[in-house]
Amino acid sequence: MLLTGVHLPNLAVMSRSSVFHYKRKEVDPQAVARDLKIDGVVTGRVAQHGDHLIISAELIDARNNHNLWGEQYDRKATDVLSVHGEITQAISSRLRERLTTEATKQVAQGGTKDPEAYQLYLKGRFYLEKRTPDSLDKSRGYFQQAIEKDPNFALAYLGLAQYYDITPDYVPVNVRDMAPKARANAEKALTIDGSLADAHALLGDVHVSLWEWADAEREFKRALELDTNSAATHRMYWLYLTNIGRLDEALTEIQTVLRLDPLNVKANDNLGQQYFMMKRYDQALDQFKKVVEMDPGFAPVHVDLGNVYFATGKYDLWIQEMKQGPVMSDQPEYVAIADAVGKVYSGSGVQAALREWADQEKALSKRQYEDPGFVGFAYSAAGEKDEAFAGWRRASRKSRKPCNTSRSHPGSSPCVPTLGMQTC
Repeated sequence: MLLTGVHLPNLAVMSRSSVFHYKRKEVDPQAVARDLKIDGVVTGRVAQHGDHLIISAELIDARNNHNLWGEQYDRKATDVLSVHGEITQAISSRLRERLTTEATKQVAQGGTKDPEAYQLYLKGRFYLEKRTPDSLDKSRGYFQQAIEKDPNFALAYLGLAQYYDITPDYVPVNVRDMAPKARANAEKALTIDGSLADAHALLGDVHVSLWEWADAEREFKRALELDTNSAATHRMYWLYLTNIGRLDEALTEIQTVLRLDPLNVKANDNLGQQYFMMKRYDQALDQFKKVVEMDPGFAPVHVDLGNVYFATGKYDLWIQEMKQGPVMSDQPEYVAIADAVGKVYSGSGVQAALREWADQEKALSKRQYEDPGFVGFAYSAAGEKDEAFAGWRRASRKSRKPCNTSRSHPGSSPCVPTLGMQTC
């Protein structure tokens, strides 16, 4: 059982990604509370009999394992959203000493009364978090269907905005084409519900994509004013700080993300990236190995492992990991490049392999969109300065995401592109 879309002062709700770590598991609420560093746990079960749902829910004080509230509901499947609202209101009443009247009103904002729209939105969120080209495309479809069901569903517009903002980090498309769509959907969400902190943060990330630094900072600060406990906002602010080189502040931000959302696989990966950018390679390696233990199927972490191995001169492991990410994310064009680079490395060494990599990326850019900045970084790593500057000049004439932790790492030596797999 998970309360979604709840943003209240002095009350932090764990993200879906952390909570779903326990899905379909028999767990001890106190153990969950220790893992997530929280005071209360909502547990629940749902059973369907024909067109009826039997829903049971409990609110447990994990500090002493006392039951603070519990209820069972027998409703038709079409009434699932009204039950969600009843449970939310019941729990908020138990926590009323921590909630102001205005905060209580915020519980229902941004949502929908249409159960089908809500289910479509949840499916969109699920596929958005998987971060593969195929899953991202599915998420877009579900968000659009949710909006068709309820044109005033603010969170669905926000989900669609996130799709357009995230996709250039994982799919070979131009940021210039996607950023206006991300902006438009985030602004639509705010038109419906101006209190959505995550929508302001999303606008900040769009500004980062377009190198509009002052505008980005303004939106992030506004988002944090609205909800200081939003792990998603702190994470996007972390990315902004890395891009402008404020690495000590960035480390504090990503640590805040993990305090708020300790089992978020992507955030744990980001902490490793932060260590990498600060050239703390041993800590980065340990963190990336922790991510593999958390989710062996999380493809982007293999890109990060490859970067660490390259930076520390472990080139055999670098070749191994550079292929693993595209294999796991089903990107055959990058698997083919990895195979070609691996063969050159075996016969002629790392420098020749880097040149092969750069040439392969350049050739691929003639068949599909490849960010010219990343091609420039590949040639830079190969020591080909003229080709590198040519790529960077082409990139500077386009709106593109700055060098960040998605495909290349500022401050790394050399700055190595990651063969199509993104880790933002």
